[in-house]
Amino acid sequence: MSAYSEALNYLYGLPSFQYWVTDHEIVPPDLGRFRALLRLLGSPHRAFQSVHIAGTKGKGSTSAMIASILAQAGYRTGLYTSPHLHTFRERIAVNGEMVSEGEISELVEWIRPTLEHTPGTTFEAITAIAFEHFRRRDVQVAVLEVGLGGRFDATNVVHPMASVITSIGMDHMNVLGNTLAQIAGEKAGIIKRGAPVVFTPQKESAAVVLAERARQRRARQVWVGRDWRWQRGSQTHQGQRFTMFAPRHWAGEWSNPLQDLFIPLIGRHQLDNATAAVAAVAQLRARGFPVSEDALRRGLAEVHWPARLEVLQTSPWLLVDSAHTVESVEAAFATVKETLGRWPDAVIFGASADKDVAGMLHLIPPATRLVFSQAAHVRAMDVAELQKIAGSPQRKPVAVSSPREALAQTLSEVGDGGIVLAFGSIFLAAEVREAWFAMTGRPLPPKDPV
Repeated sequence: MSAYSEALNYLYGLPSFQYWVTDHEIVPPDLGRFRALLRLLGSPHRAFQSVHIAGTKGKGSTSAMIASILAQAGYRTGLYTSPHLHTFRERIAVNGEMVSEGEISELVEWIRPTLEHTPGTTFEAITAIAFEHFRRRDVQVAVLEVGLGGRFDATNVVHPMASVITSIGMDHMNVLGNTLAQIAGEKAGIIKRGAPVVFTPQKESAAVVLAERARQRRARQVWVGRDWRWQRGSQTHQGQRFTMFAPRHWAGEWSNPLQDLFIPLIGRHQLDNATAAVAAVAQLRARGFPVSEDALRRGLAEVHWPARLEVLQTSPWLLVDSAHTVESVEAAFATVKETLGRWPDAVIFGASADKDVAGMLHLIPPATRLVFSQAAHVRAMDVAELQKIAGSPQRKPVAVSSPREALAQTLSEVGDGGIVLAFGSIFLAAEVREAWFAMTGRPLPPKDPV
């Protein structure tokens, strides 16, 4: 077994839950323990400035856009995201360069002695080694995506230059709460005193909670749709052009409005995310991190964030998406119809067992052929269980356990002019991408041995 494989096995073997169960009690989430661990490690999170992003959907795309803009501006920029698509190394990158296998092995050896007597969870350990990697690589600004929630997330030990909270929906209810207001309260936990916070449009019950928390923390609120606005120009399957309007009092060096911006991501929701990214970058000017308009434009245009309504081929059409909540599935179908003119002819669907599978399946148009498949992941729901949940005599879904076989069969059946959409989990999206790369003879993306 390679040193890299051993390092991953060690990380994955650590406790994975927020709640610690001992012989005597259940210990609730508490960042104090993680802060103590970081102090023993030399407080690597204090070696750089940061931008902190939470949300139910869109936080990864927004993080990627912010990091891309800052890198184009010449700043040494770290990006920390989760979960990964194909390889663990994607989670930790500097100026677009993934951490190497050797660096992961070294970082695990670095943290391992401390974890022997100061325990931590898998995500806490990964977060700590991301911080240390950024310190070793002399990162100036780290863009940190929250793993789960916000208030008790391991990333929430930083005091960022700015925070962003993207669209909030119903997900992880077993941990974050059963109402939108409760979930918003957990996400709002990243808002820090005096640090401006950017919000994308929210449902009213979430918006009220976010605004009140920002007021309590004396954090300046910046709202997409109110302060920063967008107007779409055109959209193709390759991306979309749009104009962005800054607040009237905006005194920066960029044009206002910013015309003919481009992002290689499709869907109206991505315009909200792009506008949030720009609004967040605008807040950094006062902290000594100005960004030119040219860097802003190039950063948006060159962002790379796969498996987000990614068009892999056009004959037949094949789109792969990581949508795994009702809200994100709604956005995916609306975008496919808006971009290609009709609903998908076929869907390849697989989901994790803890998601609202019935809610997602309800959104699939009745005429769309439904193919169930199962990613090779411990959380993936069995195709037989998916068929039970579908439970409609009118719809007769096909079960093909292997995503590779499901892809080959579905593409063949829809024909050259057909549209196939694969979604339901990031794990399914990854396996469909890998299958397509293999089928078309393209080099496979990096993949982990474990």
